[in-house]
This record gives sequence, structure tokens and C-alpha cells, in this order.
Amino acid sequence: MKLLKIVANNFKLCEKDITISFVPTGNKTEADKEFELQKIDDELYVFNTIGIIGKNASGKTTVVELLSIIYDIFSNFRINSSKKIFKFIDKPISLDITFYHEGVIYRYLTNLYKNDNSVDNTSIFFKDEKLYKRIYKKSHLKELFNYEKYEEVIPDLKLPEDTSIIYLLLKNITLRGIYCPSDDFIYRDYADSFNIYNLLNNNLKIITSLLKMFDEHLENIKMLNENKYKIIFTNGHAKEVSSSELYEILSSGTTKGFGLFTFVVYSLKTGMDLIIDEIENHFHKTLVENLVNLYKDKSVNKNNATLIFTTHYCEILDLFNRKDNIYISKYDKAITLENVHKNYDFRSELSKSKLFYNNEFNTNVSYESLMNFKKELM
Repeated sequence: MKLLKIVANNFKLCEKDITISFVPTGNKTEADKEFELQKIDDELYVFNTIGIIGKNASGKTTVVELLSIIYDIFSNFRINSSKKIFKFIDKPISLDITFYHEGVIYRYLTNLYKNDNSVDNTSIFFKDEKLYKRIYKKSHLKELFNYEKYEEVIPDLKLPEDTSIIYLLLKNITLRGIYCPSDDFIYRDYADSFNIYNLLNNNLKIITSLLKMFDEHLENIKMLNENKYKIIFTNGHAKEVSSSELYEILSSGTTKGFGLFTFVVYSLKTGMDLIIDEIENHFHKTLVENLVNLYKDKSVNKNNATLIFTTHYCEILDLFNRKDNIYISKYDKAITLENVHKNYDFRSELSKSKLFYNNEFNTNVSYESLMNFKKELM
């Protein structure tokens, strides 16, 4: 299953019909097909990486929260891990999702309602669900999103209101995408990380190489049980510690790096899409660039995983040879999402970071606000 396009309405402060496309709209060169795109069917490509950039409070996190809800639906068929996002949402959210699965293009429509009658006010109901399909052929590529040619899929089973009809198609609950927020709390559970490696056929050798990227003094860490670990240092010294002691001994950068790159490993090994909010947090810029490049390398990204990330670090944009997989997030009266290929006219080979610094995307910090702040300090 691969997402092709998302259109959403009534999600937090987003504008009407906020849209994210995973399908290239510009010309595709042979170099793009090798490094920027992944082939999922005859002449049908999606992006290896999607970058969302913008200044503070521009709505970047809101956009990836929307994506986390959609991946939650396609992974669990319910609003499960993303329930907390609905805490301050009162209106029903409308979703229009186009995706590819086993040679067929599907269009899925639904409205998400918060169940105000539930005890904890956290249950989310699916209403007005519709599913349409069209067998994919190369000749359909130019009218991929022409839904007049799609036929409706009628469910043969009535499901509970909190379960999506996507279940009837995909059947198996499995991670198809995971959201890593900017808060580092998600990365602190070492047991979860080791359990992921156990799922990957106990591939524990990779832990050594992973740890050395963040702390050259660490040889390895072994989980003895869920609350007891053994740290092995490069000088041969070893120490048994609890999970809380492990968190205190290792630097915050090592802890976050180990946790986040565990998700990266799982993503690349399984083809699961990975969403990272503020990818540059705690990491050296070279490490961030290498992380992005892992998803462009077909010898590593063998299972067509897509990396979606937000960032303030605009130099990352210079890793992109294309423009249509870069979005600019802005917030005025509503959060808008501009596609660089669609909304800006410049050559792809130009330095995107220089354009950003020259305020070509109107994303600079307000000069007036900066001068007012400076004035208050005088």
C-alpha cells in the first residue's frame, strides 16, 4: 500500500482542501528515477522523501499530525495512536485519500467524528465512508485523479462505527507508517527499541554500528530484561544498569539518536513510511543529511519506504534535485501548504537554501518583530 494523494478539510487551523501529493508532477529524469523516486507500478512513481519547511508557528507540526492520523487509519483501521490529536478538534474532519494497493488505485472518503457520548471522549467514529477503485494501467497515468472512471466498492460486512472499511481491503493490522514527534519522550523507551530489533530477526549487530554514530565510547548495549541493561564500553569495561540509569548515563543525543534510528532501521527493512517532526533536533547536520540520503539509496531502501519530515534547517533542501516533493508551510488566517514546483517558478538546480535565505518563499522572521525585540533589550 502506498499513499498517492491526501486532501483534508476542517483539520485544526488548516485551509480548505489542504493537499499533499506523493506523486511527482514535474518531468522525471533518469537520475530522478534512480535517486528521488521509487517505482511502484509501470511508470507509476512516488517520492522517496518529502520535505516540509517553514518558520516557527507556520503549521508544520499540524501537517504531520494530519499524516499521523491517516497512517493510523491504514495501520490500525481505527484512530488509535493519534487519539490525543483530537483533543481540541470539535468539527468533523473530512478526508479524501487516494492510494495504490496490489495493482489497483483506490479513492477513500470518510468523515471523522469525535464521540461526545463516550466516557473519556476519545472514541472517533467513521461516517459517510466510500471506497472507489480502478485497476491501474500506464495509460491512466495522466488521469490518475480523474475519479469519474472509478467504480464504487460496496462493503460486504457492516463494521463498528470506530472501524474503517479499509480493514476489509488490507485485513492485517501492521505498521504502515509511524509518526515521530519533536518531543523526545517517544525515544526514551529502550525496551521498545530492542523489541523492534527482535522483530527484525534479532539483528542486533546493527546496534553496535548505530551506537558508534552517537557515542564513540560505546561498544554495545544489551537488554537483559525490560528493566535491566548491560553497557559495554570500547575500553572493555561493562556495567549493568536499570533503564532509568541508562537514560541518565547516556547523553540525550545518544538516547534520541538510538531511538529514532531504530525507527529508521525498521522503516527501511519493512517499507514502512516514517514521519519525523523537526528532523534536525539534537543531530549534527551531516548526520541529518545522511539520514535523508539513506531513503534515496536503493541499495538500502529496498522496500520503497518514504521519509516525510519537517525542518527549520533549509540546507537540507539542497539534497532535493526536484521541487515537487518540497512543501512550504505558512500560517496567516489559516495554515496553507504550498508546493514549490506548483507555486514557485525557478530552476530545480538553483540552491533552494539560498532562495530560502533570500526570502523567496516569504518565510523569514519578521524584521519588525526582531527590531522591536532588540529595542526592548536596550
